Amino acid sequence: TRLAQLGFSVVLAEAARFPRRHLGESLTPGVRPLLASFGAASALEGPGVLPVRRLRVHWETAPRWREEPEGHGVVVDRGLFDLRLLQQARRQGVRVLQPARVRSRPWNGRDWILTLDSGRGPGAVRCRFVADASGRRSPFSGPRRRMGHPTVALHAYWRGTSLPDEPCMEAGPRAWYWGVPLPDGTYNTLVFADRDGLRPRSGDPATLSARFEALLEESSLLKGCRDRRRLTRVAAVDATAWHSEDCVSPASIRVGDAALALDPLSSSGVQKALQSALSGALVINTLLRRPELQSAALAFHRHAVASASERHRRWTSSHYAEAARWRPDPFWTARTADGPASESSAAAPPPRLPSRQECLVRSAGLEWVELPCLGDQFVELRSAVRHPRLDGPVAFVGGWELAPLVRGLPEVIRAQELVDRVAALAPGPRSGELAHWLVVHQLWVPEPGAGASPPSP
Repeated sequence: TRLAQLGFSVVLAEAARFPRRHLGESLTPGVRPLLASFGAASALEGPGVLPVRRLRVHWETAPRWREEPEGHGVVVDRGLFDLRLLQQARRQGVRVLQPARVRSRPWNGRDWILTLDSGRGPGAVRCRFVADASGRRSPFSGPRRRMGHPTVALHAYWRGTSLPDEPCMEAGPRAWYWGVPLPDGTYNTLVFADRDGLRPRSGDPATLSARFEALLEESSLLKGCRDRRRLTRVAAVDATAWHSEDCVSPASIRVGDAALALDPLSSSGVQKALQSALSGALVINTLLRRPELQSAALAFHRHAVASASERHRRWTSSHYAEAARWRPDPFWTARTADGPASESSAAAPPPRLPSRQECLVRSAGLEWVELPCLGDQFVELRSAVRHPRLDGPVAFVGGWELAPLVRGLPEVIRAQELVDRVAALAPGPRSGELAHWLVVHQLWVPEPGAGASPPSP
C-alpha cells in the first residue's frame, strides 16, 4: 500500500485464500497509529475486533491482573483483519494475485523474473524490485542468525462454556502459555515449549496432540471450562527468534517475519512487522529514486533489523529470568542464558543530578557523525550524536533532532540555564525531559573540580 502511494506499480502475490485463520491475533496499542499512517485505520473497526481491557498474568509466584482501561490493545480475527488490509491495497491500485505462489525468481542482471503458480495456471511477472514479506517460512530465506533458544508453538482452537473472557499469559514448569478469547467466541490456546523436548523418542507412543494436552494440563488456561471441545487439530509452528543477515540488497528486501522473527513473549510481532514494512517502503523508494543514497538506505535497513533483534533479545532474556527464579526447569534456564540478564546490575550507576546553579561542561567524549534516518519519503543522512553512554549514534530524541540542539548549547553552562536554553531551542511540554536526558546520558557533566551542591528538589 505504501509503495503504491509513493507512485510505484505494485504486484502482490498472496499464497493463501482469505479469510483464513492466522496466529498473531493480539495487537499492541502501537499498531493503531501505524495503520493510520497509511490510511488503514478502518482495519480495526467493525466486526472481528475485541478491545482488551485487562490481562491475567501468572509469571512469578501468584497471578495478577494487568488493567488496560483504555482498551487500545485489541484481539482481532486475523482473517478479517488481513482481508481489510488486502482490500486497502487494492483500493490504492495494487494488483493482487491470489492465491499465487512464487516458485522461482531468477535475476537477469536488470530485472527479476518471478515464476508464479496461481488459480489461473502458471505465469510470470517481470519487476525491478522484490520485497519478501512471506514470513518465517520464506521459501527464499538467506542466512539467518538465531537470537533465542529453539522454541515451538503448539496451538489449537476451542469452544465451550465458561471459557476465559480475557487474554492470559502464564509461566508453567516446562513451557509458557498464551490464551486468547477471539471475537467469534472461540478460544486459542498456545503452548510455547522446547523444540528438542517435543521430538518423539524411540518407543514413545505419544502423539503431538497428546504432548500438547499434557502440557496444557500443567496450566490454568482451561481450568473450570465445562464441555470444552477442540475445534481444530493441534498445529506446530516454529517460534524461535532470529533475524536475517541478508535482509536487503540494491534490488530486494525482506520485511516482517521474513527479516526479523521476534520471540512471541514480546507480543509485538505484528507491530514490528508493520514498522519494518513502512520503513522498508521508504528504503525501496530511496534505492530506486535516489541511487546516490544507496549505501545509506542499505545500512539503515540492516541496522534497523539487527538492532531491533538485539534489543528484543535482551528484553525477553530478562523476562525469562524473572520466571526462572521460581522454576528451575531447563526450559527457563536455557532461555535466560540466551542474553545477559544480569548485565543491568553491572551497568554504570546513574549520574548525580546537579543543583540548579551548578556549572556543567560539554563532555569530551561527545562526537558528531552522519547517520541514515527516515525522512518523509526517503532515507536521509542526518547529523547524529555519539557518546560512550549511548548505545549508538542518536539523531532524534522525543521527536527533536539532537545534533543541532547540542550544537546550539554553550560548552559551559549552569544547570538551570541548560533547562531554559533547551526549552527555547525545543519548545514544548517535554523540554524538561530533554534537558534531563542530556544530563542522565552525561553529554553535559559537572565541571571538574567544582564543588558538588545538593540537588534542588
